[in-house]
Amino acid sequence: QTNTPPKTPDPQQREKKKKKKKEEKNPPPKHRPAKHPAKPPAAKPEPTTTASETESVSEDKSETKKQAKGARVPKQQPSKSPAPQPEPAPAPVETPAEEKPKGRPAKQPVKTDAPPAAEPEKPAPAKSAKAPAKGKAAAPAPEPEPAKPVQKGKAAPKGKPVEPEPEPEKPAVKGKAKGAPAKGAKQASKEEPEKPAKKAATVPAKATPPPKVAPKEPEVVTEPVIPMPESMLKANKLKTKRDSMRVKTAASLMKKRKLSTIQSYKRAEKYEQEYKKLEKDLIYQRRTARQAGGFFVEPEPKIALVIRIRGILGVSPKVKKILRLLRLRQLHNAVFVRLTGPMQQMLRLVEPYVTYGYPNLKTVRELIYKRGYAKIKANRIPLTDNELIRQNMARYNIICVEDIIHEIYTSGPKFKQVNRFLWPFKLSSPRGGFVKKRIHFTEGGDAGNREHFINKLVRKMN
Repeated sequence: QTNTPPKTPDPQQREKKKKKKKEEKNPPPKHRPAKHPAKPPAAKPEPTTTASETESVSEDKSETKKQAKGARVPKQQPSKSPAPQPEPAPAPVETPAEEKPKGRPAKQPVKTDAPPAAEPEKPAPAKSAKAPAKGKAAAPAPEPEPAKPVQKGKAAPKGKPVEPEPEPEKPAVKGKAKGAPAKGAKQASKEEPEKPAKKAATVPAKATPPPKVAPKEPEVVTEPVIPMPESMLKANKLKTKRDSMRVKTAASLMKKRKLSTIQSYKRAEKYEQEYKKLEKDLIYQRRTARQAGGFFVEPEPKIALVIRIRGILGVSPKVKKILRLLRLRQLHNAVFVRLTGPMQQMLRLVEPYVTYGYPNLKTVRELIYKRGYAKIKANRIPLTDNELIRQNMARYNIICVEDIIHEIYTSGPKFKQVNRFLWPFKLSSPRGGFVKKRIHFTEGGDAGNREHFINKLVRKMN
């Protein structure tokens, strides 16, 4: 009598459990989900064994069989004829291949520790393998995968026999015998050869979320370099040259301006000392003349300030011509003139239309600083910066406003050039008005020469 093997679970459930445990042990890589199970490595051919070796191996296996609990021979494929008794010969004998049934694919036997049962004799097919000679071990067919122990609850891979390997002895554990086999070996002995089931739809493993990767920087697309035209290269070269020259000129101008400001301060101090000395000399001469009981004759004035006080109605051609020469073309215009013989005769001819006198230093300075305008290329430009004066009058050694004041007040050698450089002063009507324009100043009017009283009138009109 043959022991019937215990009922095995459904092969599909076993296959699912096996896949699940395999995925838990060996999770698929993060970057790519595992769609198909990995292919097993190519099996190595088993070495040939002699008869003596096979006998020793069979004895060892029989001992382990006695110790194992429930190790049974797997159920062979049913056949019509009764199974003959196993032969005592230790040498393995190759059995002829079985014919495959029509409805099902052929089942492959599972190798276990127990000796294999004898199979019924059947007519050999056309191409059958020859039995090996006695005393020689048959060369086993190369297997695609080395034998591996089958764990509990796992099924063997499709179409491959499961051959459990003898496990090494382990120290005794409470409640277990020393030579007790492992659970996996016990289960493997009880399992029968796996029935080829229909190919179930392979369930892909759950893909783990890929690691967070920083966004890649956009690739810079380099465009082909187009050569620049020769004309543009020349223009750029000229532009850089001009820019460099401009920078150099600006730096040199800054240096010159600093030097000119220093010079203007020095000249202003020098002129101030000169004016103080002239004033002290006059005071000393007046005192000495008074102490001696004599009279001090004041020095004759060198310049005069002429102001036009009447319009053009009833003006003779000769007077009109003199007024144009003096640049007095509008009402309340004022100019500085040098007092010479011809100039005094001209002033006498136009006395009814103008008033003039001898200005002091304060009057000259206030007029130039407040009402001073320059004539540059026939344009009326205010004197707001010494740079204007330096650019136009540097050839006459005049670089600042104090130089102009000094030349006008002292009637210096460059009086004519400086006077022509200044635009005629445009004064306002005097506060309180004129007394009587048609009468001479000596008669109580406003026309004619009023000497040093001109300073008082300028303060009213400035």
